[in-house]
Amino acid sequence: MPPASVGTLFTPPPKDGNGVKVGIREAARTLVGFYRRHVRLMSADLACRVARSGLQLVIPMVALKVFQVYLPAGDISATGWAALVFATLAVASSAFEWCGTLWGQWLGFRIEAEMRERLFDHIERLPFAYFDRTKTGEILSRITGDLRQVGSTAHLMPEALVEIVLMLAGSFAVMFSLNVSLALWTLLPVPFILLFAASFQKRIHSVWRGNRQDAAAFSAHVENAVQGIREVKSFTCEDRERAAFRKVNDRFRLSFERMSSLYAPLNSGTQLMIEGYSLMYIALGAWMVAHGSATFGEVFAFYMYSRYVTMPMMRVVNFLDMFQQGIVGVRRYLEVLKEQPEKDSDGFSAAKNAKDAKVEGRIEFRGVRFCYPGTERDVLHIPSLDIPAGSVCAFVGPSGGGKSTIAALVPRFYDPSEGQILLDGRDTASLLKRALRSAIGMVAQRPFLFDGTIRENLLLGDPGADDARLMEALKGANLADFVGSLPDGLETPVGERGVRLSGGQAQRIAIARVFLKNPPILILDEATSALDTFAEAAVQEALGRLAKGRTTIIIAHRLTTIRHATMICYLENGRIVESGSHDELIALNGRYRALLALANSSSEQRERRWPS
Repeated sequence: MPPASVGTLFTPPPKDGNGVKVGIREAARTLVGFYRRHVRLMSADLACRVARSGLQLVIPMVALKVFQVYLPAGDISATGWAALVFATLAVASSAFEWCGTLWGQWLGFRIEAEMRERLFDHIERLPFAYFDRTKTGEILSRITGDLRQVGSTAHLMPEALVEIVLMLAGSFAVMFSLNVSLALWTLLPVPFILLFAASFQKRIHSVWRGNRQDAAAFSAHVENAVQGIREVKSFTCEDRERAAFRKVNDRFRLSFERMSSLYAPLNSGTQLMIEGYSLMYIALGAWMVAHGSATFGEVFAFYMYSRYVTMPMMRVVNFLDMFQQGIVGVRRYLEVLKEQPEKDSDGFSAAKNAKDAKVEGRIEFRGVRFCYPGTERDVLHIPSLDIPAGSVCAFVGPSGGGKSTIAALVPRFYDPSEGQILLDGRDTASLLKRALRSAIGMVAQRPFLFDGTIRENLLLGDPGADDARLMEALKGANLADFVGSLPDGLETPVGERGVRLSGGQAQRIAIARVFLKNPPILILDEATSALDTFAEAAVQEALGRLAKGRTTIIIAHRLTTIRHATMICYLENGRIVESGSHDELIALNGRYRALLALANSSSEQRERRWPS
């Protein structure tokens, strides 16, 4: 397998999109497509916004009537009724605001949830090569932070657009109906304010995109540091990790400071222009009243409507900002969706036929070469290898020889660069991966346990298994007595990555899962190399029981565990240089015998250094 990046101090920020390019227009079309799927909720939200905007436009007309007609005429009754109408309009406006806010937020939440579900579904179908080059924190950033940003934009953007258009159009319509000359003068600065705000948009998009990349790098660093906390403490390198965190944290902080450096002139400049607009309006109104070109009531009404002009112009700035944030999030979302998922051919006519096809378990390698994506050097070259059904084939040799690569090629976690791997005479490339993998059980050196209960982890092997079958599987894995002694039994939490269990206990839960799966092919990838002697003995006994009657591939460092193997293959630099039974390889007096002698010598030296 490709080596994982070591250390967090030298972790570079993730490359955005892994080279996949998504345009702004494509991102905008994608977002609009999600609106179409929630058209009823969006229509209800926008209807509330339209009604609220209409009511707000009527309120200044009521005030104009009071100051221009009722008060000059001394009509107190009409003034009182006008006040009641004013209050009713205000309450109705607040009610529409309440409904619009509620439904608008629901719209954003549902779009966000739908996008997150679609993204997670796609991530589950991506090949291992994607996870080799993409950090976990980067994936988490895209599925949480980016889509939270998109959800907020999806909720607020259509509301803002509707209210901006209605308030500006409605306000100027009323203002032109009251006094054309004053309305023309007050309209003049609006395009300049909008152009000023628009001039910042390209830089805002770039800054937000950089911010999301830095956020992903920050998440990846923290996730890596937390997962490696035991190593950090055991090597007493807390100071080094703090320095590393300061570095990535400073990079994250600087991205926000760059954003502030851009927003400060945008907001202050827009505010200055709007204040200047208000001053111009007051001065112009006073001049026109003094010269008889406008009445005091008209100027007062204009003053109230001017709020409905200046406030939407400020919302234009916020709208453009929301748009950029949302589009950045959608682009990063689409970049993942454009990653090619694992592909299955139609070698079987239907998934059911593939699943129901009886698997004997014979595995053949024919002219297989493999190099990891993005590299050119072969890490594996096997011209020919035949593993009969029901046999045990062990692979040994120095680290980096290609042993674990074989364990990844058989279930098609990766596909060979050249050649074929056959299962019962059929090219595995012609089989549905789901069907192929259902026929294979794997036990790794460090099995992954999900943060749940023992029951939940066991049910990965067979979701329909009852308690009796679960306990039978645990018995086969030499763990039934231990689980039975726990106060909560099968409901006992295992902790994140099985941290509440010992290594041997976690390994035997992994074995019990495979007992439940009951596959015809078994792959043991150094399944006991990380265990102590006592745990290894229990696990070896369980593995022996599990391997009975199955085609078994063993990746081993401890040679004492493979003497019983039908065939042992010595791998070096990705090639099989020796193969045969244990006795045959001993008689050959080659690399395998030298490796066995070295292992025995090391064991004797350890015993002399650590006497009992």
